[in-house]
Amino acid sequence: MKLSSYKHGLRMMATGLLATVSLACHASLGHAPTSFPDTASSQAVRARALAAGSASAVNYNVNSTTLTSGTVVREYVGSDGTVFAVSWNGPFIPDLRTLLGDQFQTLTSAAASRPMAGHSQLHIDRADVTIESTGHMRAYAGRAWIKAKLPAGFNVQDIQ
Repeated sequence: MKLSSYKHGLRMMATGLLATVSLACHASLGHAPTSFPDTASSQAVRARALAAGSASAVNYNVNSTTLTSGTVVREYVGSDGTVFAVSWNGPFIPDLRTLLGDQFQTLTSAAASRPMAGHSQLHIDRADVTIESTGHMRAYAGRAWIKAKLPAGFNVQDIQ
């Protein structure tokens, strides 16, 4: 094997590793919005909700993406560009590892403690995060939010 060929192979491997690390950085909940590779359509809507008991409004963006599977994913993005909540509904569960980011471990740990429940029937309410996942074949839904990242006055009932 020539030295230049060996170096080229190492360079390609390093590029692949960087791409993998880059993809891992696109985790959604608690981070920047996700770029889904299998997107059928997407749109961003600037949302505004009145804070409970106040005349002031809570401003945030909702990025709605329809995956090629038909599942709709919504990411609620605060003014700092961080996704503070996510929701999904549709015929297939989306890639929750990507969608939940660092909180995916919370979901899998809870699912492991209830082996008969699987990932489709869970309600996790911890001090830092809430994750709800429900459904059956061809009808799944869920939502999750990071409590510390919710904008002041935001009502979690607005997560659809």
